[in-house]
Amino acid sequence: MSTSMMECERTGRDAGLAAGLALTLRGTAVADIAPGRYAAVPDKDLPDGAAVRRHRLADGEGIVFLECPGERPADAEGLAGTGRLLAAVRLGLVRRTLDQAVEHLSDRLSGGEPLIRKQLITGAVADVMADVEMLREYATGQAEPVALADVHNRIDDLGWQVTKLFGAAGYLADSPGGALYVSALAANTWVPRTEVER
Repeated sequence: MSTSMMECERTGRDAGLAAGLALTLRGTAVADIAPGRYAAVPDKDLPDGAAVRRHRLADGEGIVFLECPGERPADAEGLAGTGRLLAAVRLGLVRRTLDQAVEHLSDRLSGGEPLIRKQLITGAVADVMADVEMLREYATGQAEPVALADVHNRIDDLGWQVTKLFGAAGYLADSPGGALYVSALAANTWVPRTEVER
């Protein structure tokens, strides 16, 4: 049974990055398909004795970077499928983090009124949701590496917009925005971006 983008987005939103990445990579021989020397994988899915790199923020999200030594022939179709599914997971994670930002802003007051009711904030939230919808459609069916890299670059930018909604708290290592940062690190290991200008 193949994994759908909708299922990946829902998993990213409901269960987070590690669960979404596990679903994305289900049935994939990671070392055979990863485009670079390291591949982001859920730490619970590591083979015994696997060589990994760790990152403090990634550890908090249950992600490690598996070493994939040796030259491998490119599997463009497999890599494109992984890139699309990972985009869906990341969009779900953006929605999850946006929900947390809305809750955060609902609890903070300015002039006796919750920040979430301020027109500028409401507009920023609406813009993020519109971009999520657009990127979902854009990612569907993409197979060209440059187009997939563009999708992930745009998700990186969208993650930054959501992180800013937390104000100064968004810069803290344990803030919900940390998951978005780790998702960008994970995408960098699965989606070659060298051909895309930002």
